[in-house]
Amino acid sequence: MTLPEAVPTLRSFSTGNLTRVDNVFCTPQLLERVILCKVNHGSQPIKTDHFPIETVFDLQTTVTDPRRRRNWKKVDWKGLREDLEGRLDLLGEPTEITSDEEFWETLKRLDSTLEEVIEEHVPYVKPSPHQRRWWNEDLARMRRDRNNLG
Repeated sequence: MTLPEAVPTLRSFSTGNLTRVDNVFCTPQLLERVILCKVNHGSQPIKTDHFPIETVFDLQTTVTDPRRRRNWKKVDWKGLREDLEGRLDLLGEPTEITSDEEFWETLKRLDSTLEEVIEEHVPYVKPSPHQRRWWNEDLARMRRDRNNLG
């Protein structure tokens, strides 16, 4: 039990007697994180016979580095397509692949070409720990318009 024993949590309206009817329970893991658990007798709310119980936990969170990701919504698709077509033309006409080694070499060239084009045309998202991935510019504009109505 988190709350110390024999601490009254209620003052009866009719008799004024102090008694303990409220308890605070925690799992053993959470109990290790309790900084404070006490009854605040000086802050009894109006029209209630219970005293507030203050409980403070040490619940620090670790901040992780958000994974970098591409902002595919901001791509100039026409420019990307033109650049990709030009670079694919530089690879030459496709030929029949006759060996495993030739397959892997062709795949490697194609993959590196795609990565180069993506690097040039697809910006990264500026991550925020409070970011809502579903939020976009259209919603921001509609919200501004709504706020300007009043």
